[in-house]
Amino acid sequence: MQAQENGMAPRSVWKGYLKLSLVNCAVALYPAVTEARAVHFHRINRKTGNRLRIHLFDEETGQEVEKEDQAKGYEVAKGEMVEVTEEELEDVRIEATHVMEINRFVDRSEVDPLYFDRPYFLAPDDKPSQEAFLVIREAMSRRKLAALSTVVMHQREHIVLLEPRDAGLMATVLRWPYEVRNDDDAFADLPKDSAVAKDLAEVADALVERKMGHFDPAAFRDRYEEALRSLLEAKKAGHKAPAAPNAPAPTKPAGILEALRMSLQQEDKPSARRRPAPSGSKPATPAKRRSAAAPRRAAARR
Repeated sequence: MQAQENGMAPRSVWKGYLKLSLVNCAVALYPAVTEARAVHFHRINRKTGNRLRIHLFDEETGQEVEKEDQAKGYEVAKGEMVEVTEEELEDVRIEATHVMEINRFVDRSEVDPLYFDRPYFLAPDDKPSQEAFLVIREAMSRRKLAALSTVVMHQREHIVLLEPRDAGLMATVLRWPYEVRNDDDAFADLPKDSAVAKDLAEVADALVERKMGHFDPAAFRDRYEEALRSLLEAKKAGHKAPAAPNAPAPTKPAGILEALRMSLQQEDKPSARRRPAPSGSKPATPAKRRSAAAPRRAAARR
């Protein structure tokens, strides 16, 4: 993260209490991911090169509306709006607004990754809360369990999956069932019997074996981001944009076996391959990774 690269932990996005039955501890949520280093574009005036600013206009009068006159509205009927003030939204408070109560413990493997939305780090927010936090965390770790809870952020309630990570917890916001689509339509044209010919399966298995390895995200490059930066450097220097590469053509059914065999020849020798990590081993993490809970971890260990 940008803040972490400067030696600072990111700011919390939520503060409240983690609750397990009658055990409570003050906690804070910190972003676990960032887009700070991604290329971002502005809208500009093509004629002048100046940045554009967004202004809001009344769709009936055509007059620009000043910020102090802007409000939230909900359409109760066609063309009929009711205004909802910030004060009224603040009054719509349930207990979970500041409480993340553990509802149940579950086997992590039962949670379909399709529901995963955004990860956060969860850490104690003060020293007196560290012991209760660690008791909850260690109970989950010993049993190798995850926990389900809810949290209210950005005026919405979210399901949260909690699981031990290093000295703290990782909190993954989950999507609601109504946000997840059924896969029937996407896979409707695929045959139910997916068996392939024996010769194709054998060569494909050999190719998979050659490509076995460990999960190491640092081994990947964001080639699209690199291409974007190359484009921007070329534009800055007054050069033409690099030519786009041609997309590969789909392999025809009659050519699959030959393509597999050629792929196998291009791969490294079997002795150079890397075996995947044993089940249950700790995933690889970047060398310089510092979680948002780092300052609190040291205190917790003391």
